[in-house]
Amino acid sequence: MRNSTILLMALFLLLGCQKEVKTLEEGVFIRIENTSKYTYQDIKVSIAEEKFYEPLAPGTSSAYQRFSKAFRYAYIELKINNKRFGLQPIDYVGEEELKDGKYTYQLNVEDTSSLSRQLNLTFKKD
Repeated sequence: MRNSTILLMALFLLLGCQKEVKTLEEGVFIRIENTSKYTYQDIKVSIAEEKFYEPLAPGTSSAYQRFSKAFRYAYIELKINNKRFGLQPIDYVGEEELKDGKYTYQLNVEDTSSLSRQLNLTFKKD
């Protein structure tokens, strides 16, 4: 009886560890792609939490970062030549949360002299 109890406990621990490893591989992962001709600095993406990305040269992409939840767009701000640019969602009403997977927010700024300093976002599932 004692051996069967130890065997059951070992099996329970083994299955519990496998599930934990699986959840580390799951989630919503978002990267930033710079599709403009400008270098991006101080990149911040805020959805359920804030994430910061390394500076991005034109035509490059960041590493993926995991979010607890995300949508096809988010609050994003960055700097170009010390000027702040941003994308400010009003709300996420009617939006569905993204399913587990990898996604890219392609960001473009066409003109840094514009007073609106608005980012253009194209959403892409990777």
